[in-house]
Amino acid sequence: MEILRREYKELEKIDSWTLIYGRRKVGKSFLVRKYVKSDAYFIITRDLQAYYLDGSFKRLDEAFSDAIKYLNNDKVVVIDEFQRMPEKYWDGLAAVHPKGKLVLVGSSFRISRQVLDKKSPLLGLVLPLKIDIIKYSDTLSQVKDPLLSMLYRDPWTINFVRDIDDLRNKAYELFTVTKALIGEIFEEEERQLTNLYESVLLSLAEGEWNTSTISGVLTSRGFSVTPSTISSYLETLVNMGLVEKIPIYGEKRRARWYYRISSPMVSLMFYAEAKYNVSFTQSVGELPLGREIQFCIGELLAEKYNATFAYSPYEDIDVVLLKENRPIIGYEVKIGEFSSADARRAIERIRSAGIPKVGLISLKERPNFNADEELGPKELISYAEEVSRRSI
Repeated sequence: MEILRREYKELEKIDSWTLIYGRRKVGKSFLVRKYVKSDAYFIITRDLQAYYLDGSFKRLDEAFSDAIKYLNNDKVVVIDEFQRMPEKYWDGLAAVHPKGKLVLVGSSFRISRQVLDKKSPLLGLVLPLKIDIIKYSDTLSQVKDPLLSMLYRDPWTINFVRDIDDLRNKAYELFTVTKALIGEIFEEEERQLTNLYESVLLSLAEGEWNTSTISGVLTSRGFSVTPSTISSYLETLVNMGLVEKIPIYGEKRRARWYYRISSPMVSLMFYAEAKYNVSFTQSVGELPLGREIQFCIGELLAEKYNATFAYSPYEDIDVVLLKENRPIIGYEVKIGEFSSADARRAIERIRSAGIPKVGLISLKERPNFNADEELGPKELISYAEEVSRRSI
């Protein structure tokens, strides 16, 4: 299955030298191969050779000469895994600018900082284009299943996960792949996946987000950390594309940001390890699907209403939409059905937090409790189709 994603439009109309970057395994190379019409395309291997799509290999200096020749003839050249290209070649590429069209593809966030650094010969010659996991509205509009669409935001999962049951049935295998992927991401960023970084990710997967809480948990496990050092680790993970920061809303707010693992699949598999030790037991129990889906739905609703998605962990409000930093509506999200008591408590809780409107969302069926907005799976799919039509 292939999911059409909004980035294809930007790739089709690339008309200048461009650096496409982002976390590993988010589909960058697939998109470039499909939507950028190149005259020369080669991948820099780990042992610094150039692999061409016809199956041939060349020495890197030969491939570099090919690239220069093609650019001088106003052709389109793609260099994939550009973060592996030694910087001694960068001056040679810069000397050819603005001839031809050069597309650089890098599987790290570090490469974007290097290329755009004030000392880089490519500064001012290439425009950056970030590719992340697939937008939830793009997957939901095509997959039509709210939970499966959440998992397919990570493109590599499409070939392995057919339904939600696969998460439990293949948990050991999926965690093994996820752990290897995270290690590869760290390697591309020229870092090590240390026990401390892994412990921070495991804490986030369990729903911890406050730096003081994470610091306390890790200290009890023998790590020498403070809230400030945890904060620096979290910012590093944000810069690597593994963690995202969501604004916190509420009068009880004691922190500005809620930190979470940005990929639902990575988050769920690290939860399986943190909660059930899946790498040893090879089995899992219930997974926090409800927690993960609320953030996907929050992203979708923010796009639909052109608002900012915030979360309220202190008041326990799943989704808060803000405009000009003011709340316009808060939502309670449930995988199952709402009871009348569930609905009443959610409405009271959201209104008592100073939010003028209340929304109820169920993945089972549309609620009917006279809230300001009530959404079931059909309505969510309709919203996703609307957002995707605007973007794709």
